[in-house]
Amino acid sequence: MQHPKDQFVARLQTSFEDGSFVKLTLGHPSDSAGALRKLLFRPVVIRGEKRCSVVSRFSTRDETKNLGFSEALERVRVTLGAEFLSANLFTETEEVQLELGKKNRLRIMRASLTPATLEHDRNKSRWVDSHAPYLEALGVTDSTGRVRERMGDKFRQIERFVDLLASAFRETDLGACASGESSDAVPITLCDMGSGKGYLTFAACDYFQRVEKLRVSVTGVEARADLVALCNRVAGECSFSQLQFVQSSIEEFQFPRMDILVALHACNTATDDALAAGIHAGAAMILAAPCCHKELRTQVDEAGASGPLLDVLRYGVFAERHAEIATDALRALLLERAGYRVRVSEFIAAEHTAKNVMLIATRRGNNPSGPDIVAARGPLDRRIAELKSFYGIQHHRLEELLLGER
Repeated sequence: MQHPKDQFVARLQTSFEDGSFVKLTLGHPSDSAGALRKLLFRPVVIRGEKRCSVVSRFSTRDETKNLGFSEALERVRVTLGAEFLSANLFTETEEVQLELGKKNRLRIMRASLTPATLEHDRNKSRWVDSHAPYLEALGVTDSTGRVRERMGDKFRQIERFVDLLASAFRETDLGACASGESSDAVPITLCDMGSGKGYLTFAACDYFQRVEKLRVSVTGVEARADLVALCNRVAGECSFSQLQFVQSSIEEFQFPRMDILVALHACNTATDDALAAGIHAGAAMILAAPCCHKELRTQVDEAGASGPLLDVLRYGVFAERHAEIATDALRALLLERAGYRVRVSEFIAAEHTAKNVMLIATRRGNNPSGPDIVAARGPLDRRIAELKSFYGIQHHRLEELLLGER
């Protein structure tokens, strides 16, 4: 009988040849993989030639190469069983799962996926259509699709947000269950906590429907009643029936099921409230751009009264930056402890703030109590304690929400 790995590679080759290939993920890295955590494959067209984009995902960076399909197939053949012990292949008609180890397993499930989007990643403008009616209704563009004067920064922010959203989405398997028009397809649920005027909420909804061709249910949570009314009116006028805005604080809002959490520029510990809500709801993907890091500032100032940071933290601008870095570093560590892979990326600033850091977290597996995640908590707890000790931090909102008093 043919080995499961050979069967898997044969099906991958067939999908390359008949054009049904959608995407491939190699995971479960072995010790020989070193810092490499995952390989992501998808088809692209570059200068009219169909090729395979291969993203090598490390702990803190991505590297992308565009290979011919024969080269990509050989990369998979050599890597599987050596550097990576699992693989998920998605074609237009099936999902194929391979697990290598003491027991080699191959699972083949029928699927009905939309064909892969073949545009090269550099063509980001396709993700945000400047002629979209919601952009005109929100005052970003005029009736011809031209970006209005003084709204250029906002439009670039929207483009950058959707770029990061799309990149993170490709790390997950959310698309498999939401594809197609069947009533069995489960819509992706996205919650934008602190949605404001809804620019990015509308853009996210539009991206999943127009670009990914997926069913989606999007909720914007905003405390200001006038903005909620405005956004619901625009959603109705622009036929976004699957998009709604509700008036609530982030802390009080209850959302039982959530696939994607977005929290951009939620002030101070409101970011922590949103992160905790996403983690507790089992979100597969979290995007947060923190703002107004007030909670740790006083604690960092006190730590700077003596010790090695005295001549750094006595300057207000340096103390503020250290408080921001310490706050978000703790958030990243706590997300890792909760079972997420975390990246930190620069994000174009909102119109009225200079904050430009985005925390991007994708869930590692479906079981937050899995052995690998549980085993990592001890070392992460030590790193959290060391960071808090260094900056003299006594309390941190997200830690208290996730772990209580320790």
